Amino acid sequence: MYTKIFLISILAILSPTNGAVDKVICYYESWVSDFAPEDIDVSACTHVNYAFVGINPDGSFRLDGSDDVLRRLGALKSRNPGLKLLISVGGWSEGSTKFSDVAADPGKKINVAYSTLYYMQTYNFDGIDIDWEYPGQRGGTPADKENFIDMLWVIRNVLDQNGGGLITVAVSSYPDPSSYNVNAISQAVDAINVMTYDFHSASSGQKTGENSPLYASSSDSDWERNNANCDAAINNWLNSGADPTKVVLGLGFYGQSFQLADGNQHGIGSPIVGPGLNGGQVIYGELCKLNDGWVNAWDDEQEVPYKYSGDQWIGYDDPQSIALKVQYAKSRNLGGVMMWAVNQDDKAGACGDRNGLLQAIKNNL
Repeated sequence: MYTKIFLISILAILSPTNGAVDKVICYYESWVSDFAPEDIDVSACTHVNYAFVGINPDGSFRLDGSDDVLRRLGALKSRNPGLKLLISVGGWSEGSTKFSDVAADPGKKINVAYSTLYYMQTYNFDGIDIDWEYPGQRGGTPADKENFIDMLWVIRNVLDQNGGGLITVAVSSYPDPSSYNVNAISQAVDAINVMTYDFHSASSGQKTGENSPLYASSSDSDWERNNANCDAAINNWLNSGADPTKVVLGLGFYGQSFQLADGNQHGIGSPIVGPGLNGGQVIYGELCKLNDGWVNAWDDEQEVPYKYSGDQWIGYDDPQSIALKVQYAKSRNLGGVMMWAVNQDDKAGACGDRNGLLQAIKNNL
């Protein structure tokens, strides 16, 4: 394992096409209570995305709760003047139909643009991240695909007329042609944040699987091999026309937990009866402390760890697998990495370095 990390590091250094990976986009959950904005290591993050604000039926934004966190995030620029702050609009819980309605209406799209400008000017932010999950799906319409592009350009034009700003999008790991005009998205935005996690969960299958495998497993189905790992997802986006220097590889700072059907069967692809600890997801800052009675394992094919104890099983990322993914992003000439979410890290350093996953990113850039 360590030899593999060393060889990938050397190859990345020697490769003439080795990318800069100049973006480290740190999503910060708006509802978190035990990880303050000041806990974010802004020497490691180039961007912080505040997730989420909602979208109203008229295209204006909805901030749930106080704006105190936004002001405190803005103050982080005193520690890193080059830090970029973005409002992330949407998320899974916000659904798709609101975006669909707004993107179909010229006046509402203008409201999105000027709401973005308001947050930038009021809170010292630098742009918008749109997390529409997903155009043309979950109650959306076929017109969403092109309306999405039009909305991006409406925002771009308003920002450009007012001093400029950043536009990024969070997208599915699979570039569904019914949802995304990939080439047009590439032209309209500054970064495409590919959500290369949640590939396997207790709700999506009847077997254990890694949250974010870098490569395929020999036990994968043909569909999984071609879609359900980071390498396949990046290939799919690039082959669909995405600019590699704008593609950002997603990293999960949490694990997927499963309850095993038989505690004696605990490998990749073992039968399960449902979700495991914490309802199916455990943040890295908690799962890394699970040691007594737990067996830590490494999957050489997928280049990610997992751990198990009794009938409990968790597939996740650790500093070693994060390092490999950063090296992978460099070898593919990608624009950067992002994580969901920076506040899920090992803040106190209970398992090694403080914020050990973010530190692994920083150490391998």
